[in-house]
Amino acid sequence: MMEARRLATFKRIELEDIEAISRVHRDACLLAYRFMNWSYPLQEVEDWYSQKFLGWTWTLAAICPETRIVGFIAMIGLHIDQLFVDPACQRLRVGSQLLRAAIHAHPGRLTLDVFEENLGARAFYEEHGFSACDRWMNEEEGVVDLLYVRE
Repeated sequence: MMEARRLATFKRIELEDIEAISRVHRDACLLAYRFMNWSYPLQEVEDWYSQKFLGWTWTLAAICPETRIVGFIAMIGLHIDQLFVDPACQRLRVGSQLLRAAIHAHPGRLTLDVFEENLGARAFYEEHGFSACDRWMNEEEGVVDLLYVRE
């Protein structure tokens, strides 16, 4: 298991990183989204990110010393669109470092969406000053989504 102090660098996400971030996303979702039986194949996740990539206005990837992406964050304006950390690196402050970098780069009001049943993510965001301000049914996924805001 990687230790947080060994986390070497951060970099902007490039198009050639789509495969790596897709793998992080898939591995994290298989664990975090068990409540909804999430099981998209890796190629489908890669195709989805290939389309989303061009819409992101700010990105950051966490790279471990072996030059492997272990986490990433992507934003559209002042909305955090994606934040995922490899399950092997969770609870090692990787997600906190990524989120703090986004907060520092975008002072003021930030928003993000999180599934209501994703209690771990909700606790993480609340520890970083976010709070729920709206909820709705995500018809595509069949679960309730929450809008979190940090003022």
